[in-house]
Amino acid sequence: MKVFIKWIFIITTILVFLYAFSSSYYSQNIDHLDYVIALGIDSVPNNNTLRVSFEFANLGSFSENSSSTKTEPIINTILAASIPNAISIMNAYLGKQLNLSHCKVVAFSKDYASKGISNDISYLTHNIQIRPTTNIVVSDNEAVEYLRNSVSSLEQVLTKYYSIFPTSSEYTGYTSNVPLGLFYENILNSNCGTVAILGSQVHSSSQNNNNSQETGDSSSSDSQDSKEKNTESESESESDNKTNSNKKSNTVDEKNISNSIENNSNYQSFDPKTVIIEGDHGTENIGLSVFKDDRYIGNLTTIETLCYSLLKNEVSNFLITIDSPFNENEKLDIYAESLSEATINIDLYDDHPKINIQMNLSADVLNILNLENISYDDALNVTNQELKKYLIQQFNDYLYKTSKEYDSDINCFYKIARKKFLTIDDLNNYNWSEKYKNAEFNIEFNDDIVSNILIKQ
Repeated sequence: MKVFIKWIFIITTILVFLYAFSSSYYSQNIDHLDYVIALGIDSVPNNNTLRVSFEFANLGSFSENSSSTKTEPIINTILAASIPNAISIMNAYLGKQLNLSHCKVVAFSKDYASKGISNDISYLTHNIQIRPTTNIVVSDNEAVEYLRNSVSSLEQVLTKYYSIFPTSSEYTGYTSNVPLGLFYENILNSNCGTVAILGSQVHSSSQNNNNSQETGDSSSSDSQDSKEKNTESESESESDNKTNSNKKSNTVDEKNISNSIENNSNYQSFDPKTVIIEGDHGTENIGLSVFKDDRYIGNLTTIETLCYSLLKNEVSNFLITIDSPFNENEKLDIYAESLSEATINIDLYDDHPKINIQMNLSADVLNILNLENISYDDALNVTNQELKKYLIQQFNDYLYKTSKEYDSDINCFYKIARKKFLTIDDLNNYNWSEKYKNAEFNIEFNDDIVSNILIKQ
């Protein structure tokens, strides 16, 4: 009996070791998977299908021998009835199974998002491979173009870029970190609106210069034709044509730049001289897209996004530029920090909830001011008053835009207002989603925002 038990023990041990140290031939090992790092969703005109774009990790960029130059993204696109249907077809097309556990960004075109994306967000949220930290982006162009132009020679590993760029909100306030889990939670709440990152294509000045040059060349050709017709005064006509051509070229250039500024609506509060960006990075993530329920309805500019971020306590420090109260031709660059979270108190009246907001900031003027006939204390007081006036105006414009124009409580004041009700029935009867568009806002800042300024002696 003991010998039998001994042999059973030996055989069992051998089987365990054979299984533990044998090679794994499971079908879902790394050789049988394709890792998706971003998804793009576009609508198809006059069709009930959608266009789903898959951006894959370029494994060659991770090798030691990879080039330092920019690598083109690997993007496959397919037309399908839904996202899960597209994934199933792509699995068959590639011969490998897609893995979405490394997906960092899901980008929707604004045309597609304006039709409602609750079904897509619900599927993505319940897909166990996609992490709730995946960021949601709404592209002002096609989503596939947003993915294609997101590459840059400054960032060889695109997954790192997709992970890092939302964190710029902490020191600029010009965007926000919008994870999938929070986005899904907000679109399910009919009393709160929600936002997504606004992705835009960069309109560089080089494009405008090329356009103006082409227009100028065509103007020169017209002048040359005119010169051939007027042979009697050839030299005088040539001189006049050159002058007119230069004037026209300059006019067209200014017009192109002006149109570019107007097209970049998320820059509305910036100095026009700083609007044009030129570089190898084809996209920017500045501003936010606003949703009402699950539908995209509009955008926030940079300064409006900063107001949103300050109320959400997502900004630790930021830089703003205001008109100088001492010289109408100068600007003041002000570096500010948030000292504490915004204090918000809501008074509920019949149809006009009053939302009181207290902000606590600390700021320094970065410019060295050349002031005459004004004391240091007076200059400090004037600067504080001008900064407070500017901030109050920007916050009022932002808040009334969300309530009157968008009718979307994207800062979720509802979560504070509901504490005023004793029962859920009282809260539902009040109907916050209807009352928010009639809200009144009272914004206050601490008196000593600017603590010191530098004055040239």
